[in-house]
Amino acid sequence: MSESVEGTVKWFNDEKGFGFIEQEGGKDVFVH
Repeated sequence: MSESVEGTVKWFNDEKGFGFIEQEGGKDVFVH
């Protein structure tokens, strides 16, 4: 099961398929 996160893409490496989402007032979230 996946968790839904809202925010702004802070950084994403399309070649490697991962990055981080910056949440308002919260921690950055690792995504892949």
